[in-house]
Amino acid sequence: MFGITSINLPRSQSLEITFTHKKQKKNNNSTAQSYGAPLQLDRYLTNEGHRIVASYLRQKQTQGYVQKGYFHKINEKDLDDLIKSCEGVATRTFETLNYEDLHLSHRECKLLARFLKSENVVVRTLMLRKNHLAGTPLKVLLKALRKNSTVRILDLSSNLLTDVEAKWVAKLLKKNSTIKELYLASNRIGSDGAKHLAKALEENTTVERLSLESNRLSEKGGGYIADMLKINNTIKYIHLGSNNLQLAGIKEISEALKVNSSLVSLSLDVNNIAPEGTNFVSEALKVNKTLTHLYLPRNNIGDQGLKNLSKALLSNTTIAYLDLEFNNIGINGDTEGMEVMGKLLENHIVPRALNLTNNHLGDEGCSALFSGFHKNKTLESLILSHCNIGLDGTRAIGKALRDNVGLQNLSLHMNSDVGADGHLELAQALEKNTSIKGIQLDYNFAEWESVGNSIHQSLTRNHFLQREKYSVACRIEVAARIMLNSNVKQQLPTYSRNSKTIKKSGRPGKPPTSTSPQKLTFTKLPFEIQEQILFSIDENHVLTHLQLIEIIKWSMKRSTLGKSMKEFLTKTFSAYYPLTSDVKLWPTEATDFGGTSTERF
Repeated sequence: MFGITSINLPRSQSLEITFTHKKQKKNNNSTAQSYGAPLQLDRYLTNEGHRIVASYLRQKQTQGYVQKGYFHKINEKDLDDLIKSCEGVATRTFETLNYEDLHLSHRECKLLARFLKSENVVVRTLMLRKNHLAGTPLKVLLKALRKNSTVRILDLSSNLLTDVEAKWVAKLLKKNSTIKELYLASNRIGSDGAKHLAKALEENTTVERLSLESNRLSEKGGGYIADMLKINNTIKYIHLGSNNLQLAGIKEISEALKVNSSLVSLSLDVNNIAPEGTNFVSEALKVNKTLTHLYLPRNNIGDQGLKNLSKALLSNTTIAYLDLEFNNIGINGDTEGMEVMGKLLENHIVPRALNLTNNHLGDEGCSALFSGFHKNKTLESLILSHCNIGLDGTRAIGKALRDNVGLQNLSLHMNSDVGADGHLELAQALEKNTSIKGIQLDYNFAEWESVGNSIHQSLTRNHFLQREKYSVACRIEVAARIMLNSNVKQQLPTYSRNSKTIKKSGRPGKPPTSTSPQKLTFTKLPFEIQEQILFSIDENHVLTHLQLIEIIKWSMKRSTLGKSMKEFLTKTFSAYYPLTSDVKLWPTEATDFGGTSTERF
C-alpha cells in the first residue's frame, strides 16, 4: 500500500473516492463485488484528529447559521458547543447580527436568547426589524438582554409592538446600562407605552438615540416624553415623527426644549403642527442653546409658520439644519414667508443647511429668498427641489451666486421650467462663484452637454481652490506660530574669529592680539515685515486680506494652542466646509436621496 503517514485529517469522502479510484486502476482483475469499495483510511487518520476536525467543522457551520439567523437549522447542543469553544480564548465578536424580516419563531428566539446571555461572545448591533416579535418571543429576548453587557444598538422597528411590549422594553432600560441606540419605529405603541418608556428613560443614563417614529403616542404620549426630556440629559437624538402629537403635544415638547441641555436632533414631521404650533417651537428656539437639527416636514405650517420660525432664529445661533419639506409654503403665490427667510439669510449665521423641497416658491418666492443672499457666508446647503422655479427665479439665484462665498451645495432638481436659458444663467454665474462644489440639475434640454461641461469645470475648480485655501492657511499658521511666539528668541549662532583674523593694536610697538569669541544678535523684525513674510506664503493670493489677518491673530493667542485644525479653519474662515466628494453635506429627507427617514440619525 501507499506509504502515507498519519496527518490527522478527517475521514473525507473525496479522499476515499480518490484512493478507491487509484486502487481500481492498479487492480484490473478486481471482481464486480469489490469494484468501488472505499479504501479504509483509519490507518492514516487518528480518531482524535477526526473528532477535532469534525467538531471544528460543526462549530464553523453553527457560527454561519447564527450569523445569518438560521436558528431553525441548529439545536441547543450545537449552540452550546459553539459557546463553549470560546472559553479560555479571545472573545468572539459579532459586530452586527442582522435578522431583519426572518419571522423568528419562539424556539428560535429562545436559542438567540441563550446566545446573547453567554459571556463568551460579543454582539454590538442586533437588528430585529420586521419579525412580528410581539408577545412571548420578545419577552424571552428582552430578559436575555437584561443580562447582556455588549449590545450597543437594538432595533425593534416594525414588530407590531403594543403598550404591553413597551412596558417590557421599559423594564429592560431600567436594568441594561450598555444600549446606546434604541429603535422602536413603526409599531403600535400608544400613550401608556410612552409613559412606561418615559419613566424608564428618566432613570436610564446610557441611551443616546431614540426612535419612536410612526407610533400612536398622541398628545398625551407626547406629554410623557416631554416630561422625560426635562429630566434626561443623555438623549441626543429623538425621532417623534408621525405620532399625531397635535398642538398640545407640540406645546409640551417645546416647553421641554427650554430646559433640556442634551438634545441635538429633534424630528417632529407629520404631527399636524400647523402655523399655531410653530409659535411654541419658535419660543423654544429663542431659549434652547444645544439643538442643531430640527425636522418639521409635512406639518402644513404655511407662510405664517415660516415667518414665526425665521424671526425666532434671529435669536438663535445653534440651529444648523432646518427641514421644512412639504409645508405648503408659498401657496397661492404668497411670498411673505420667503421674504422673512431671505432677511434671515442676509443678516444671520443660521441655519447652515435648509431644505425647502416640495413647497410652492415659484419665481417670486425664489427672488425674495435670494434678494440679499449674496451677503450670506454661512449657509452650506440649500435644497429647492420641486419648487416650481422657472427662468426668473433662476436669474435671481444666478445673480446672488456671483458674489456669494459660502454656499457649497445647491439642489434645483425637478424644476422643469428652468429650461435651457436657466441652466445657461447658472453656468455663467458659476464661472464667477468660487465656493459651490455640488449642484443638482435636470439638464432636460437638447443642448445640455456644453452647459453641463461648463458647470462641471466650475465645480471642479472650486473644489481644488478650497483645498488650496485650507492648505495655505495651515502653512501660514505654522509659520506664524514660530515667528510671532515671544518665547522663541530670534538670534544668530555664536561664532569665533579664526586664527588669521586679528584685532589691530591701538599702541605703537604693541603686538596684535587675537579677538575673543563674539555673539551677534539681531533686533526682532518689526511686525509689519513679519506680516509681509507670512503673506508671501500665499503665492497665488487665494486668501483675502481679512482671512490672513484672522490667521495671524489666531496664531498669536496662547489660548488657541492645542486646538484642532477644524476649529482653526472654522474660526479664521467664518465656517469650515469639509473637503469631501459627497456634496450632500447634511442629511436630507427621504425623497431627496431615496433612503429612509431613520437615516437622518
